[in-house]
Amino acid sequence: MINYSIQAHEVTFEFKEDINFETVRQLETKVREISLPETVSHLIINLQHVKFIDSTGVGFLISWIHPLTSRHRVTVINASIPVKNILQICKLDSLVEIA
Repeated sequence: MINYSIQAHEVTFEFKEDINFETVRQLETKVREISLPETVSHLIINLQHVKFIDSTGVGFLISWIHPLTSRHRVTVINASIPVKNILQICKLDSLVEIA
């Protein structure tokens, strides 16, 4: 699922499974439950354990991240080459930093 940790001005979200049609509903529920402190200015999305992301997963990431970019810097880290390629093809790299 998702683990998250808050440290000062930074929140790290670590996805523990693929982001696809089968997992998106649970992931959406989980991220909507998380309340970010006002002091947070940077969100880090760790995709180290994500081996596959489909169009439903990309849609979820965009709908979750887009509203956050007005108040926070967002960085995607540890994406595998195939996942990073999908995110770039879908132009997510124009919305967030993909490291």
